[in-house]
Amino acid sequence: MAIVAGTATVLGAYCAKMLTEWAKKNIAPLVALAAGIILGTAVLELLPEAIELSPTWSYWLLGGFLLFFILEKFVVAHACTAHKKQKHEHTSAKTAVLGIGLHSLVDGLLIGLGFEVSATVGIIATLAVVIHEFPEGIFSYTLLAHSGVGEKRALYYSWLIALATPIGAIVTLLLVNHWSGSTIGSLLALTAGNFFYIATVDLIPETNKASALSSILLVIVGIMSVYILKTVL
Repeated sequence: MAIVAGTATVLGAYCAKMLTEWAKKNIAPLVALAAGIILGTAVLELLPEAIELSPTWSYWLLGGFLLFFILEKFVVAHACTAHKKQKHEHTSAKTAVLGIGLHSLVDGLLIGLGFEVSATVGIIATLAVVIHEFPEGIFSYTLLAHSGVGEKRALYYSWLIALATPIGAIVTLLLVNHWSGSTIGSLLALTAGNFFYIATVDLIPETNKASALSSILLVIVGIMSVYILKTVL
């Protein structure tokens, strides 16, 4: 499942490379759907499990949100201004890869933790990761390509970012037997905070590029899809 999620990142990168204008025009509906699925996963799946397993879940939830807020401010914001300062371009690209790669590593961690809790949580977590990895691939490639590294190297870095997801799952597989239930709950809360940040800060503002009605409907569809999967599975 983590390999599938990583593949979505690569597909997004190639889509950005070959279908630049199409990707820009059609990404908003997918982003709205992704926002709904991610919010639904955080609220309906991750948080209930985290609350049950960890007495300190609230601190980890807040920590997850703040961690990725800080990471994005220092990594992505720096990389986005790289094209303005030629001498910092190469360093900024590497910094961006490190930051986005860490995010993908956490996605793999979430998939591994999800399946450790139950098949239902694992499948829903995978859906949430896959649906946002595709637009993340588009974003990553565009960011890197405009950081002065060139198209070929931007694709190379996109592959490295994609590999971080299955690596995160493998790390979880190797270590999870040594973790207590409380630790697993804390990590689920951490990733829930990460999901809240992705949905509210990164994705929902992008839905403004589509019509208000379609954005609202797609966010609701995303949330309901998680609810239906939770009920069926």
